[in-house]
Amino acid sequence: MVAISTDRYTFRYDNKKTAALTDCSFKIMAGEIVLVAGDSGSGKSTLMKSINGLIGETVEGHLDGKLHINNRDMTDLPIYEKSREIGSVFQNPRSQFFTLNSTSEMVFAMENYGFSKGDMDDSLKRIGRELPIGDIMDREILTLSSGERQLLALASAMVLNPGILVFDEPSANLDYSNAMKLKKIILKLKAMGKTVIVADHRFFYLNGILDKVLLLEKGALTCFHREADFKGSDYDTRSFNLFNMDLPCRRERCRKLAEPRGSNALKEGEQPEDVAVLSGVGKWNVLNDVNLALKSGEIAVLVGANGAGKTTLARILTGSLKPDRGTVSTRRLPFYVMQDSDFQLFGTSVESELSIGNKTIQPSEKEKILKRLNLWEYRHAHPFDLSGGEKQRLQIAVAALSKTDLIILDEPTSGLDLKSMGRVVGEVEALAEEKAVLIISHDYEFIRRVADRIIYLKEGRVINDFAFDEKNIESLNNIFIDMEEENEQES
Repeated sequence: MVAISTDRYTFRYDNKKTAALTDCSFKIMAGEIVLVAGDSGSGKSTLMKSINGLIGETVEGHLDGKLHINNRDMTDLPIYEKSREIGSVFQNPRSQFFTLNSTSEMVFAMENYGFSKGDMDDSLKRIGRELPIGDIMDREILTLSSGERQLLALASAMVLNPGILVFDEPSANLDYSNAMKLKKIILKLKAMGKTVIVADHRFFYLNGILDKVLLLEKGALTCFHREADFKGSDYDTRSFNLFNMDLPCRRERCRKLAEPRGSNALKEGEQPEDVAVLSGVGKWNVLNDVNLALKSGEIAVLVGANGAGKTTLARILTGSLKPDRGTVSTRRLPFYVMQDSDFQLFGTSVESELSIGNKTIQPSEKEKILKRLNLWEYRHAHPFDLSGGEKQRLQIAVAALSKTDLIILDEPTSGLDLKSMGRVVGEVEALAEEKAVLIISHDYEFIRRVADRIIYLKEGRVINDFAFDEKNIESLNNIFIDMEEENEQES
């Protein structure tokens, strides 16, 4: 049975001159696992919005061609029928939650459809048999980890028992172990007869399970009917291989750790300065006896499973959390670039955002940094009108102009393609010319390219801390393997 089909499907947004999708034709059979691949701006998001029914409901534009769901014309279906056919899990699950309690969230859609309490209880029991939701029942949503929030979003999407499930960048906020757990869930969904469509820039966790790949390049679609055919195409498919040994290491291309850059450059016999020191730091039951010194001019990457305490450690460094035990010393408060930039954008324009908290910045400085980060043409735009990547670059611009010694970046490559990831590497290197940089990341390829130092946090403790170069790639690989084995034990 054909679950989804398009015939010369074309869509152009009202405010754009060129089409986001052009003459796209394909068929997805019921029960298939399909990857939607392509660089940023290729049309992936538009295709996903078309499939999940947002095009024509909340997104306006000019539409040509046909899109059918279960042999029904999508344009003829009202939104409440589309929701019964298709379940969606967004990149940021928080954006699709409507309540504060996890169990209430799972049945929220059923309440809106007028189901009885008995039907809701039966549906929760069914989902409990299909998904490992026992640990997230009746929890405050704000206390859930990234992996738990995504599981809740999936359970909420499945409450109406749709035949099609759409995942938009599902690995963006997941560590390696949770990404591999997602693979198991996707395989289980397939065994249940569900059609699963995944749009992602990183797809190592899908290796070996794909039935079809839809590749988008500047709105044009190519359909690969076998995973092997896609792997043999001209498209860069390195993301299938997490431990790609051909990737460069930062230190074999650049300077040694003991040779800081820019104004941090050392004179003979000098050692890098400590910009932040944690001694015996503990917080709740999350962090325990953390000892850490961050040095000027280095790019340190903090890795660990979801829930290991990485964000708690970062918040303690910034002073927004006080440790219960131990001491924290910083020369100046660090600048923290959050994973979700919307939470820390306050200006009425891109240019004005740079002056918040630092009124002494000169116009020439603003122009220089905005041009360097390709934001100059948006200087008069409102920050919320920028794309996700542009918002992130704006926050990096603010960080670069801040009067601090340490910049903390939380998952700076979340949802970015390989080309955009490479651009972030350059931005981080520029930051490290004048400051120390601490990065929280799950992105293996990004870590390989950017890190001077690896800090592995597990169960609230720093269990490994080493300067990173081509000689100890295996040590980094073992960390990711350890996270996967930990996941297997928990399962």
